[in-house]
Amino acid sequence: MNVRQIPHLRVVVAVSGAAIVGFSAISGYVLGWTDDEVTKGAIVGTWQNVALLAFGFWLGSSSGGKVRDDAPVDARIVNEPSEPVPTTEERP
Repeated sequence: MNVRQIPHLRVVVAVSGAAIVGFSAISGYVLGWTDDEVTKGAIVGTWQNVALLAFGFWLGSSSGGKVRDDAPVDARIVNEPSEPVPTTEERP
């Protein structure tokens, strides 16, 4: 059985977590202790974009990214050289 894993999963999770924690701290400061309305709007807009991207990723991976047992391990290798993929459409 082939197990598919995200390459460098710990690094991806660590960097993502650090980015969220850092931006959360900056957001808290800007929203709590500054009077610049433009910057506050930019912070809120950024969080909206992050939420939209997270939801889109979740939706896409839950519907389109299903791993099948018959799927190739390496997505770049679809067919063997003896079984080329047709590149022209046959007309009836």
